[in-house]
Amino acid sequence: MTFIFKRIAIIGTHDNPAVAKTVEYLAHTLIERSARIYLESDTARSLDCRFGDGYGLKSIAKHCDIAVVIGGDGNFLNAGRNLSLISEIPIIGINRGKLGFLTDINPDQINTRLFDVLEGRYQQEQRFMLQAFIKSESTPSEKTVALNDIVIAAGQHSRLFQMHVHIDGRYAFDQRADGMIIATPTGSTAHALSAGGPIIHPGLDALVMVPMFSHSLNSRPIVLSADSDIEIHIGEYNNPEPSLSFDGHMKLQLFPGSTVKLHRCPKSVTILHPLDYDYFHSLRSKLHWGKMLFP
Repeated sequence: MTFIFKRIAIIGTHDNPAVAKTVEYLAHTLIERSARIYLESDTARSLDCRFGDGYGLKSIAKHCDIAVVIGGDGNFLNAGRNLSLISEIPIIGINRGKLGFLTDINPDQINTRLFDVLEGRYQQEQRFMLQAFIKSESTPSEKTVALNDIVIAAGQHSRLFQMHVHIDGRYAFDQRADGMIIATPTGSTAHALSAGGPIIHPGLDALVMVPMFSHSLNSRPIVLSADSDIEIHIGEYNNPEPSLSFDGHMKLQLFPGSTVKLHRCPKSVTILHPLDYDYFHSLRSKLHWGKMLFP
């Protein structure tokens, strides 16, 4: 069979020899199959531009039929978030990282599972993102988007601070804690899980708020509708200077009186999986989740 995706982007991390090896193999193999490849510019430079100078993400999003991301989940998150803000290009991941929750094809499966997808045999799903607006009296307003999570965490002083939380325009609760994680179902198996949050199936239109080391025995994660509007006001307690990060990137400084407004982003990420992809198998294999104690 021939590929139904004719123009294929390849995006890899830039300082990992194992990733470069997989990128080069995939590029040669696709060219042999008469596919048109578009290497992302930094990825091309990591291969000394042997396949050309490469293309920026804007050009890839506008001109390619699919993007193949090689690396770990962090690289996949970054590519998916940035590409989806420009177009609805689908993405698929080859795992060269550690956990590989999102990059679910192994490098030795390129000629089988990946090519099956490129030939049109795949599952497709949409993953929604979170959007945050940050307003402070002392700094310009900021806007961020996250596929995994948005985290408000204690800054350099690492001490408790107070947050006043409103949900859908109604006062919900105050929280004294080291921070707060607001995660999508995609991010529920990341930082939120390590902080005691629940695993949320990616098919659910829900998000979760997980307090970080709350100064209360009654503090618990709360699962909300994905369409909820959340407003978090940073209180004066402890004169805090927490930071905000999205998908682990670009920390933004917050101050007493700063307000963070979060809601569902109108853009979503289109992810392709092989036909045999099974979310629960991923949980069992990646997290050793739900394994029987006895044979």
